[in-house]
Amino acid sequence: MENSVLFFLLSFCFVANQVLITNVNGDEQHRLVSALYVFGDSHVDAGNNAHLNTPAQANRWPYGIDLYNITGRFTNGKNMADFIATYLDLPMPPAYLNLTDFERSQITTGISYASGACGILNTTGVGECLTLSKQVGYFTSTVTKDLPKAINDKEKLQKNLANSLYLVLIGNNDYSERMSNKNVTNKYCPQDYADYLLNETSGHIKTLYELGARKFVVLGISTCGPQNYTKGCESRYYVDKLPQRLQKLQSELFGSIFTIYDVYKVYNKITGNPQKYGITNTQEPCYVDHGPVCPDRSKYLKFDQYSHQTQVAYEIAAKECFSGTACSPYTISQLAKASIINH
Repeated sequence: MENSVLFFLLSFCFVANQVLITNVNGDEQHRLVSALYVFGDSHVDAGNNAHLNTPAQANRWPYGIDLYNITGRFTNGKNMADFIATYLDLPMPPAYLNLTDFERSQITTGISYASGACGILNTTGVGECLTLSKQVGYFTSTVTKDLPKAINDKEKLQKNLANSLYLVLIGNNDYSERMSNKNVTNKYCPQDYADYLLNETSGHIKTLYELGARKFVVLGISTCGPQNYTKGCESRYYVDKLPQRLQKLQSELFGSIFTIYDVYKVYNKITGNPQKYGITNTQEPCYVDHGPVCPDRSKYLKFDQYSHQTQVAYEIAAKECFSGTACSPYTISQLAKASIINH
């Protein structure tokens, strides 16, 4: 495993020599990227689930209590994708299902297709759900139907897509006892299940690439340490296999660039020294359904009993990925500045 990870990192260094770090030209010169497109689950859902028939809802108080009481996000304020957008000098990506057809045809700075309780597999979820397949399908509509109305020059449109950033932050629920389908998971040993998920993720990334995507941030989902495959840590197989899989994709998809968001690094950093971030409670949720909400959300790691994090925790994660050590081999800042070499 160590050799495969080293090979992955070395291959990225090779590709980095082909990537020129430049500013964007044209109307978006002041921005690092043209747009931010978000694929994921409840940790980055900006309100899509409010339009679905599912018990996984955040369209009620106190969700959004620290974001002008705007509900829809599974936290008290901004989620990780919101912070990343802010750091990129972009508007927070709106939920796709929140938008009218006209609004979708006007937005060129990114959209969130993420949906709470959803996963990589179509069989994962509770109630109605925007699986990763459906999310990619909606993005296909964005590229083929909506964006051409706002950017009617094909070359400019392809440049916009190539210089956009794509967050693929999904997979937690495929390992959840409540969300995953036992008829599927029981068919596989943990190693093979990880390969199954990686095959599905790779297929969707290829579709995004064919539509014009080049810069990807992919989720490493486990909070367990590297090569810890004990009970409850089976998702570590997925994370440890991910670098080699992305290296293979990079070799197949010319001009593509990948970085991995390592959840374990952030989780370990916060829980190892919570006082550094002003957090005093890493175990109890700030809010439990139908109960009171804690008065100071900035002191808590978890916002609710479903392990959704507080705004302060998502901010830490976003900062660590944007310019810290949580995303490798590139920070988001470095990935955003990379100029893609197209065919």
